[in-house]
Order: sequence, then C-alpha cells, then structure tokens
Amino acid sequence: MITTVTLNPMLDKTVTVDGLRRGAVSRASGVSVVVGGKGVNVSRQLRLLGEETVATGFIGGEIGSMLERLLDGEGIAHSFVRIAGMTREGVTYLEPDGTMTSVFEPPHPVSPAEAGRLLEECRALAGKSDWVVCSGSSPSRAADDVFRAIVAECRARGIPVVLDSYGDALARGVESVPDFLKPNREEFEQTFGTRLSGPSDLIAAARRLVARGARYSLITDGPRPFAAADSGGAWIVTPPRVESVNPTGSGDSMIAGILYGLRQSWPFADCLGFGAAAGAANARVREVAHASREDIELLLTEVTVKRV
Repeated sequence: MITTVTLNPMLDKTVTVDGLRRGAVSRASGVSVVVGGKGVNVSRQLRLLGEETVATGFIGGEIGSMLERLLDGEGIAHSFVRIAGMTREGVTYLEPDGTMTSVFEPPHPVSPAEAGRLLEECRALAGKSDWVVCSGSSPSRAADDVFRAIVAECRARGIPVVLDSYGDALARGVESVPDFLKPNREEFEQTFGTRLSGPSDLIAAARRLVARGARYSLITDGPRPFAAADSGGAWIVTPPRVESVNPTGSGDSMIAGILYGLRQSWPFADCLGFGAAAGAANARVREVAHASREDIELLLTEVTVKRV
C-alpha cells in the first residue's frame, strides 16, 4: 500500500462561465467539484494504475465531510484526522477560451494537539505501507513540522518516503533526509539559497540532494526538461510536448507514475520515463490525475531520458 499525506486539502470547485466581468453578475453554465490537494492527486492517479493507496491528512467541518463523500464516490480509501477548523474551498472560473481564474480560501488553523493526532495516524498507516508520500503545503505553523516528523519516523522504521512540499514544511522535512525528494526549481532555490539557471545547474542540484542522503531526487521546471539523480547516476528527462489543457496535478501524476514503476522493480530510468509521460497525460485533459495506463503509454515514445 502507498499512503499519501495532504496537510492542506481543499474542495476544488470549477465554475464554467461565458465570461467574467468585474463588478457584474455572471451566470454559470456548469459546475464540477473534486477533492483537491497534492497527496490526494497522487492517490487518485495511483488508484487508476491499479495500486492500493490510502489518503490521510487534516479535514474539518461540513466541507471536510463533503471531501470524504467525494473520495468515497471515487473509490479512494481515506483516513483523515478531524480538526476544529473548516476545510478550505477553492473556486476556479473557466471561460470558453480556456482562461482559468482561481480564488482559494485561506487554510484552516491546526493546533499542536491536532498535529499530534495526525502523526499518530501516520505512524499506524506507515506500518502497513510500502511507501509514504508527503505532498503539498502546510496550513499553519503548528503543522510545519509534521512532514519532518513523518519522514524521521519512516526512515527509522525503514519505510521509504517521498517529500514534495515547499516553504518551511520542505525546509524542515529535508532535515530528516527523505528517500525521494521532488522540489521544483523555484522551491529548491528558496530552500537552499542557490540560483539554478540551466540544465547543468538542475543536474548539480539533483546530485546534491542524493549526496545529502536521498535515494532519488528530481528537480522539475514546469513543462521543460527536468533533472533526476540516484546513487548510480543522473539524467535529463524531456517530457512529451502536448497541448496543455490543465497542468494542475502534473507533478503529482509524475510522482505516482514513478512510484508505480518502482513498485514494479523497473530501472529508475524507465520509472522516470513513465512518470514524465504520466505528467504530460495529466496536462492534456481537464480532469486532474485521471490518466489511464493506456493514456500514459501512448506518450512514452515521446519521452527522452538521457543519462548525463
């Protein structure tokens, strides 16, 4: 089983409108809702690839209850920790030309006691897991240290863990030396105070993370080629060129694709190719983290994985 941890999930609502006019009433022609959050996206994509997964994190209030019902409807197993605050909502207004305008509510507060309860839940789930994935942002200061504690717990028990976060949650989590690190270029620069200006810098950064103790590292850069490294070498991976409809969740689908390959005992380079194809397959459709294995394999031949 693969456990995913999302500290800051969201009810993600997309409203289709003919156009937005500031200060005027707009009539919607359609509304869709889905559970948002990086870890949830990883679980969603893993499930479509046939992997057993469970999502955990913080939820609260009536919006939290709605998230649970939506996950039940998708068949995504979950075990969230209830908090006193209300889970946030986000609204994206989609116009006919594809323009998306998003408004996200501020995150809910988390108390130290609530953070402690999530750590206990993660300890229990980790004991049943082949991998634990810590993804996304922290909702408040009391939760900033949760990923660091989860990584430390997993490392001590020999359970491999992925960290894909930013800000203080990433900076603290790195201290516990995750097995798999996936910051993007900007996140790496902010965390380590080093500017990355080209592919050679990305490669050096990925190798630096492995030298710090990570088994695998990726430094992504949007739709552009990304760098990866493990103890055996480093690669530049060029994703397929696709018409981007909605890039949200592409990094999460990439992580799911790479973990899928690792679970099949593929060479890391093959995992990278499959992950890059999964991220591209996600970007070419409106739904987030909904690529089938067939969708991904159609793009595999357009991925370049070059050892450097």
